[in-house]
Amino acid sequence: MSKHIFLLGGSGRTGLLVIEKALASGHKVTALVRNTAKVEISHANLTLFEGSPSSAKDLAAAMQGCDSVIVTLNNSRQTDSPFSKIINSDTLLTDTISETVAAMKGHGITRISMLSAAGTTDTFVTAPWVMRLMIKHTNLGHAYRDHEGVQAVLEASGLDWTLGRAMMLGKKPGTAPVIESYVVNGKADPKPAMQISRASVAQWLIDSLDRDDLAAKAPMISQK
Repeated sequence: MSKHIFLLGGSGRTGLLVIEKALASGHKVTALVRNTAKVEISHANLTLFEGSPSSAKDLAAAMQGCDSVIVTLNNSRQTDSPFSKIINSDTLLTDTISETVAAMKGHGITRISMLSAAGTTDTFVTAPWVMRLMIKHTNLGHAYRDHEGVQAVLEASGLDWTLGRAMMLGKKPGTAPVIESYVVNGKADPKPAMQISRASVAQWLIDSLDRDDLAAKAPMISQK
């Protein structure tokens, strides 16, 4: 079913793929980004708003007319190194989603799907030991704690939410099937692969909007 998707994170590597794939599937997309020049996509069904994703005013204005929300924001570091300093506040995502939830309720929107990270909350015990060390002892931990704050906000929101807790974002082919794993008795079932492509994440987020079985769920997602 055709949707009008409100997107946060549209100028990022995964967000740009969400825009491309959503438009190719016949959806409308409205993206709120800090710098519209970073989105070099032109389409009749794409609307770009320049503003801050944590601004209640900007969110309320840009979200008008949309019926669902996808978020691919991340609490970025200066580089991809886990030791690199974070660029933003430790609670950027949590604060942004709190404002997003309020704006959604103001517009009567109930469906939101967001990219998260494997290794948060109950999935920490199932993460590879190297990942657990990095979460505990590098600046990567700031982003993970922020994702956990997001989950707490969504769980208390009363909205129809889904979190895709992605394994390492790699370069696997985008056509391979996505594995959805949950923690059962302290173990990941089924056992996830180590990676998932950004293209597959983007498609999964779009598809998740129509899946009732993912309501209030936060599966780990990986790729065969």
